[in-house]
Amino acid sequence: MTRVRRAPSTGWHPAGAAALALLCGSAQAQTCSVGAPTLAFTAFSPISGAALSATGTIPVSCTWPLLGGSPNVKVCLALNASQPLTLTHAGNAINFGLFIDPSFANAWGSGPSQVIAVSMTRNIVGGTVTQNVNFYGRIAAGQTTVPTSGSSNTVYTRAFTSADTRLQYAPYAALSPAPDCGSAMTAVPGIPFSTNVSVINNCTIAATNITFATQSALDRPVTGAGQLTVQCTQNDAYRISLSGGQLGTVTSRYMTSQSASNIGYQLYLDSGYATIWGDGSSGTSPLTGIGTGLVQFIPIYARVPSQSTPPPGVYTDTVTATIQF
Repeated sequence: MTRVRRAPSTGWHPAGAAALALLCGSAQAQTCSVGAPTLAFTAFSPISGAALSATGTIPVSCTWPLLGGSPNVKVCLALNASQPLTLTHAGNAINFGLFIDPSFANAWGSGPSQVIAVSMTRNIVGGTVTQNVNFYGRIAAGQTTVPTSGSSNTVYTRAFTSADTRLQYAPYAALSPAPDCGSAMTAVPGIPFSTNVSVINNCTIAATNITFATQSALDRPVTGAGQLTVQCTQNDAYRISLSGGQLGTVTSRYMTSQSASNIGYQLYLDSGYATIWGDGSSGTSPLTGIGTGLVQFIPIYARVPSQSTPPPGVYTDTVTATIQF
């Protein structure tokens, strides 16, 4: 009788252990987390007027138990911040946007069609799978008047809080369709991160030729004018020097003909022909200015003083305008 009673007792213990093991296995489930996003723009020159794009990444990690659990996880990444976004510095702003596609057609947001959706699959033995998910940033074109500070390259920044992004995920079976984003999912807050761009000082310069009217004699002064077209980053200080030409100096410029005859002339900063435009040497002065981000038109005043009339011909010189910023 004793043995008969002990046999069922011994038989119940393995069954109880097996039931406990099964319960523990089913209690384990996939868990997912998100790392800090990274988005790095290259240097931005506002006066180019062009858009600037960058690709960012978000590390997403999902962990499976050794046994059990669904083989797949649907992951949805949402942006809760309103777009367009701004990068800022000292009260100044650069407009930019974040997108879910490399063609910048679909803005990243929190609606079902605006989130970044990916599916992840477990390894055979479970463990953690990490995937870098791409998103796309673009600084809008046409922001030519974005300023720098102190005539130096200037960093503009946008900081995102943990509430600005959100991760949602849900496991699903091998033969089941992936759940839709926005359905019942586990929600995980995002990670604070920041992105920035360095706004660079930059200038462009172009010139129109100076053509004096045809003269039969140089017994009186002859005047002409040209123009420089300059565009510099707003708040960027610049300086423009003019060279002495091919044969002359900044204080004594000459046009020459094919017969090697010369005609003296001079270039000035002012319409009164009082200040010679040069490089700052020998009593001449360069032009100085501050960029506005817009195109600036700068006149060049030219004058041929009265002098002995040389042989007829076409007289030319080439002067180099150099901008420093």
